[in-house]
Parts: sequence; structure tokens; C-alpha cells
Amino acid sequence: MKLAGLTNNLSKTGLLIITTLLTGAATLAFANGTETTSSPPPAPAPATDNTAPYTVVCDKSSGQTVCNVDKQTYIGWRTYHAVCHVCHAQDAVGSSFAPSLVERVGAIDKERFMDVLANGYSGQIGVMPGWKDNPNVNKKYDELYGYLKARADGALPPGRPKRLP
Repeated sequence: MKLAGLTNNLSKTGLLIITTLLTGAATLAFANGTETTSSPPPAPAPATDNTAPYTVVCDKSSGQTVCNVDKQTYIGWRTYHAVCHVCHAQDAVGSSFAPSLVERVGAIDKERFMDVLANGYSGQIGVMPGWKDNPNVNKKYDELYGYLKARADGALPPGRPKRLP
């Protein structure tokens, strides 16, 4: 009896390890734009200009960090949490079956992001649908990118931002 319980625990642990490894492989594949890879994701490309696609103003004076964002970044946050968080988790930190977009957006350029958003992505773990036919998303690609870029750059901490006046 004890042996059977030990075997079940080992099986659960083994399954968790395999799932974690496969999720990591899919994350690397997406970041590199390939199906399989053994190298780590590339470092973010240096910006061609110093203009960030977002405005974030954080106030830490009250002991809590309160961040205000521009209208487009707020719309990106709202769109993300209406559609994308179902798979990629709250605040874009990833889940057991979808990668962290905080890490991903830091490793790919805007053009690749826009392509995957419009046309979807099929990796080793699962499939992300394309959003080009969804009017709740396809009109807000730049806003989504701005929100996720602010998260990836570390300018916007997790949580609900407030809108700048």
C-alpha cells in the first residue's frame, strides 16, 4: 500500500517536471521564432530611438507603489485583462500552458509581436489563436504592445494601473 502511494507521488512529480521542461522549450522556440532550439532567448535588441511606446509615472511616496499610465497603455492593460490573461495569466506572467509575455516581449521585436498577435502561433505545447478577425483585439495591437512593453521594461509593476489625467 505504501509503495503504491509513493509511485503515484513520483508520477505526479515526473509529470510536473516534464510539463515544466516542455513549457520552457516552447518559450524558447517562440522567442527565437523557431520550433526547436537549445540556446537561450536572445537579448532584447537595442532601441533604435529613445521613445518608449508608453508613459508610466509611479509614485512610491505613500509606501505603496501607485502607477499612472497614458490612455493607450491603460487600454492595452484593459484589453490584455479582458482577453489575453485567460491563457497568459494576470499581469502577463505566464501560466502552465502559455508563456510569460513579460519575458517574451523583452526578447522579440515589435514586428514579430504584431505578426504573432495577428496570425497566431503553433508551438510544441499548444496553439495561440490569431486575433486579426476579432474587433475587440485587432484595433488595439499598439495598445497591447505598449502595455506589455512597459511590463517587460520594468517600468510598470504588476497590478491595475491608474490613468493619467
